[in-house]
Amino acid sequence: MKKIIILCFIGLFASVSAFAQTAVTLDMALNNSTTYLTERIPAKTKVVVLNFSSKWPELSDYIIEELIGYIVNEGTLTVVDRSNLEVIRKEMDFQLSGEVSDETAQSIGKKLGAQTIISGAMAAIGSTYRLRIRAISVETAQIQGMQNVDVVQDSRSAALTGTAYTGPATVTRSNTSTPSAQPAANTQSVSSVMLSSADWQINKDPTSTININIGRENIDGQEREVLTLDVRVGGSSAWAGARNWNDTIAEKLRGASGVRFKTLGDGKTWALIIPMRETSKNGATHRANFTTRKGKVIDIDIPFSRLRQPDWGTSGRFNKNSIIGMEIERNSTQHGSGAATIKVFDIEIY
Repeated sequence: MKKIIILCFIGLFASVSAFAQTAVTLDMALNNSTTYLTERIPAKTKVVVLNFSSKWPELSDYIIEELIGYIVNEGTLTVVDRSNLEVIRKEMDFQLSGEVSDETAQSIGKKLGAQTIISGAMAAIGSTYRLRIRAISVETAQIQGMQNVDVVQDSRSAALTGTAYTGPATVTRSNTSTPSAQPAANTQSVSSVMLSSADWQINKDPTSTININIGRENIDGQEREVLTLDVRVGGSSAWAGARNWNDTIAEKLRGASGVRFKTLGDGKTWALIIPMRETSKNGATHRANFTTRKGKVIDIDIPFSRLRQPDWGTSGRFNKNSIIGMEIERNSTQHGSGAATIKVFDIEIY
């Protein structure tokens, strides 16, 4: 019988997410998974986050609740009320941290009025974890999305699994001196992006407004260099954001595989945009959406493999050699109009 969780041999042979398999934190994995799901499930679909199989019930509960929060804040999908799920769970005798067959999951989805079921599993693999997520249609049992993400052990995952946390993995940064000894196998070259008001420029249509501020702020008890964007996006086909087309940044991006940063926002969805010379004038730039959490610092990791051109774009494949910079933007077509605020910091190109 097929199971609602994703089994290891399926993960080896099935076509999964285009996200790069660099290990990320649990919260980053859940945020990325939200974007992955919303790109593959039609807007306004009624979804239920059903179960996450793991041997740690507290971890399963955390993943379910956090993923629900990310999906709700993203605003594209409709999350079904789970208030009746406990009654159904007892009636059908299943555990939220255990395996559930496709047939049972479909039956539960119908009882809850959901159109799509989201479920998955979390398992330890050596010193890391593998998060597996799948979305299936209640009506047809068609798989709408399937994703595997490697998750590093951090203080949060260690607390939820009851394991010892030994600290973050070593990272070799390009702007610091390093010993002559060979680096560990899991090290990675990273360039920090220094924020400058001379480099980040307003980019908007005539109907929108934006204020840009760069300065030192204390966030979560640590003073950081922060880029703050306050925007109000106008009507149809409107946009507002900030762009950095500095030659130094562009050169770093051409030799990189992705961008990561931290955000503090109001729960709205934004886009990281990597324009090329071919797309700088017609707006058909390659991009990836990400969603903030209201009042909460979250990690965003966007490998270039995740970037997608709009449906109407005609410039062809993504060409790193043509990159001219990066942008952070909201637009009314994908994200809705109105006001939104985001703080971006700890930007790194890797």
